[in-house]
Amino acid sequence: MEEVQKVYSSLVEAVINAQTRNFLAEDRLANFIKRQEFPEEYIVQIFNFFTDVPVPAVVKFLSRHGISVKELESYYREYVQDIYPNPELEQLFL
Repeated sequence: MEEVQKVYSSLVEAVINAQTRNFLAEDRLANFIKRQEFPEEYIVQIFNFFTDVPVPAVVKFLSRHGISVKELESYYREYVQDIYPNPELEQLFL
């Protein structure tokens, strides 16, 4: 069987999709955060974003997609914090 090589358009895409077969594009992740949606089919990618993407890359992601820190904080506190807390990311919310 031929191995399919994945091509990522950003560090965020590379990190969030590293452990998965189904691909989540950065733009779709941004829309989930803006709409405060948590589709379970992308649970691994969403948790990877909040735990494995370096905070400076998260800040750039927010800027690229017009997401406020408050929107990110709301999403994080609703869906992620109780399962995968990230104290380093939480410093961004102060």
